[in-house]
Amino acid sequence: MKALFTFAVALLCLLGLGAQAQTITNLDFETWATRNGIEAPANWQTSDDIVHNLIVKQVGLNTYINTGTVTKTSPAHGGAYAASLTTRSVTGISGLLSGVLVLGTKLGPNTIGGVPYTTRPAQLQFYYRYSGPIADSAAAIVALTATVSGQPQLVGTGQVYLAPTTGASFVQLSVPVAYQLSLTPDSVRVLFSSGAADALTAGANLVIDDVALTGSALAIRADAGVQALLTVAPNPSTGGRFTISSPDKPELAAAPLEVLDALGRSVARQPAQAAPSGPRELDLSSLSTGIYLLRLDSRQGTIVRQLTVK
Repeated sequence: MKALFTFAVALLCLLGLGAQAQTITNLDFETWATRNGIEAPANWQTSDDIVHNLIVKQVGLNTYINTGTVTKTSPAHGGAYAASLTTRSVTGISGLLSGVLVLGTKLGPNTIGGVPYTTRPAQLQFYYRYSGPIADSAAAIVALTATVSGQPQLVGTGQVYLAPTTGASFVQLSVPVAYQLSLTPDSVRVLFSSGAADALTAGANLVIDDVALTGSALAIRADAGVQALLTVAPNPSTGGRFTISSPDKPELAAAPLEVLDALGRSVARQPAQAAPSGPRELDLSSLSTGIYLLRLDSRQGTIVRQLTVK
């Protein structure tokens, strides 16, 4: 399944679907219908569809396999239903198969998922529960594309591996979208998977509900060379105190900064330093332990770092 998951991720990032804007339906998984003899959420493709279109159909067969990897479940975070993704052993398929959801109805050897979408959101948000080992982490991916001269261009993307949750409560998570281009997208793709490791775990279960694209876009992300010039240490930080430095380009560390929590809320801001002269201190000791997103808006583009307060 790792190969199939990797292939799906590559297609999410490389393939375009030009269209006009429309409202994205069934992000709350309230609408389910029987498709090819298998119950599935409307406006989403499942691992059953992926197996059929990218594997079974390519060898000349038209059989749909009910893998049981994506099912309707309750209780949900909101409404009556949520989507349950489970890694299973499936007859006729070598190894284990992850439960996979892909937003949209387009699926085949040359396109995978996607719906028309023409805004630049700051983040993908959703509620989830996950029971499985950290090493076989579930995953969520968002990718926005624009069609230029008939060719798809990746405008922005975000990805996160999901840690196990405890109890029956749902956890809300925000996945920041990092933008590589200033173009307006024409399509968005969202993918969830119950397992993304080389060694999958049977029974790993991811429940997803109330998906949303929210906020205004971040600035264009700085290129990899600029990103590499900035360091943040120690990270993780016991106590929440960090040192930001960029000796070769002091203006990077001196850029205006913002810290966001896991829900995408701003929890700290600092203006640009008028006269950059050395390392910059960032004190998050008043915040709860957890994962935060640091954003510096430099003239060379936005620099993003994930911070961990222990």
